[in-house]
Amino acid sequence: MNDNWKFSDLPYTSPDVEALQARYDALTQRAKDAQGPEELLEVVRQRDALQQEVALCQSIAFIRAFHDVTDEFYQRELQETMPRLETLDTQSLSMAIAESPYAAAVDEAFGPQLRRLLTLDQRLHTGGKELQARISQLTAQYQQLVASTKYQVQGETLSGGQLRFALTSTDRERRKAAYDAQQKTAVENGPVMEKLLRELVHARNQLARENGFDSFADYGDLSMQRLGYGRAELDEFCRQVQKYITPLYLQMQEQQRQRLGVETLLPYDRALVFPEGNAVPVATEELPKAARRMYHALSPEAGHFFDEMVRHDLLDVAGSPNKISGMGFCDMLGAPCGMPFIFANCDGTGSDVTVYTHELGHGLQGYLSYRSQPLADYVGLSPDLAEVHSKTMELLTLPYARDFFGPHAPQFLTEHRYDFIKELCAFCSIHTFETWLYEHPDASLSQWAEEFDRTEKVFGRAQNNEPWQQQVLAGCDLFTNTAIYMFPRYVVSYALSIVCAQQLKAAYDADPVDGWARYHALCASGGSKLYAETLAAAGLELPYAPGVVERLARSHPIPSSARRSALYPKEESSCKL
Repeated sequence: MNDNWKFSDLPYTSPDVEALQARYDALTQRAKDAQGPEELLEVVRQRDALQQEVALCQSIAFIRAFHDVTDEFYQRELQETMPRLETLDTQSLSMAIAESPYAAAVDEAFGPQLRRLLTLDQRLHTGGKELQARISQLTAQYQQLVASTKYQVQGETLSGGQLRFALTSTDRERRKAAYDAQQKTAVENGPVMEKLLRELVHARNQLARENGFDSFADYGDLSMQRLGYGRAELDEFCRQVQKYITPLYLQMQEQQRQRLGVETLLPYDRALVFPEGNAVPVATEELPKAARRMYHALSPEAGHFFDEMVRHDLLDVAGSPNKISGMGFCDMLGAPCGMPFIFANCDGTGSDVTVYTHELGHGLQGYLSYRSQPLADYVGLSPDLAEVHSKTMELLTLPYARDFFGPHAPQFLTEHRYDFIKELCAFCSIHTFETWLYEHPDASLSQWAEEFDRTEKVFGRAQNNEPWQQQVLAGCDLFTNTAIYMFPRYVVSYALSIVCAQQLKAAYDADPVDGWARYHALCASGGSKLYAETLAAAGLELPYAPGVVERLARSHPIPSSARRSALYPKEESSCKL
């Protein structure tokens, strides 16, 4: 492969699912026929190469489909070919390795985590192959619908990204018009959105049952590689967030209301933090320049990583109406690339920078793990671990806010503090509602919507939305929540990781050399150990352990407008504004 390759040069061939299955079957037989440890280890290595080959094919198709939702070829690949890959039987190979008489050699060579993951693969994916394919197809349909939706706002036709920008307008009438357009469009798309969600809920529940689980909540938690902890710990974590973080969130909303000078903070006011406007980042084309300065300042290795991302054209962040909106992601491109790819759809708001730095945190982890770990299984990792790297990177880059925001840096720091508190509540709310949703698959749409609204309010969200109750009960808030459709049982990972990230940032503030070394080691370790083991190695407390959330809340009181922020004191001073 040419050393100066670009992502746009990577060839793509639609995968031959039958041929791939034959290769998996051949490896399965070789594992069963292995006459000694070395023969089994060679099967493990060839499985790793095949896994990377399939994953690279999937990555290219997904990235190009998300980059342009009007590209008919890649949309077909996304909705028709990619779901067929879900039908591959990889579990027979997993169990042939895990149950081999020579499996102890696998533990000795790669540690015990690989066999844990192989056993988990068998437990989760042996049954319901067609259901897995159908779920992938339904989520692809949802993605395309959301990406192609347009909104009529004051005589303009807006994309999803442009709508989010309008919701931060300093003109309250424009914000209201944008919110009303979002609600109106959600109602119009309601029948399709409800049908998609019902099919997804029933398919996921059936998938859980066909793999021996009573509930999708437990199946979904295990699919997030939550080994050694699960629903009980996560439910308690959410209760602690509700008890200790929600009051802070409500205080911040009251401060926001006072700053904006409105009698009541209404739903269309939520996105505007400052009356003069939220922090505006530098132009999208300037983001890589600011990021390059920042990463070279953080460490030589981080700087080299960023330069390689640019050299191979792996930063696709410019805004486009044809891109899927409302999300960013990092995808690891396996051999022969060995590099991450970062996708975003910049819309001119402060979230451009947050998404950019967040995904680069994922990217740095993948980059370091790929060069430190012997298997792709360990480069990928559970969401609860993966989001620690990205959330920590958001915090580590705050001292460089001036490079990204110029004179708007202090505003951005306040907004970021607000977002961390808001996200803790939002993600725990979604997780709590999901547990209820999959236990009530046949409830009416209004019952689903009413329970979602009730849960949101328990976590300090959906305040003052009574004038829109008709739309709420019609499912508008549900229909616009991407996580519920696409990422069940995932987003609580962000909340857990926020708590871990604050611990790492405190360590970095106390000793930058030691703090960066701990972060670097955490990234390099990837998914080679259990969640609890990995956090302990980095000196971090489990976020769901008793007292951890309470201590976080007590150490980060909400400052009055006249006081310096208690959450990011060093970042504000470092901006020298």
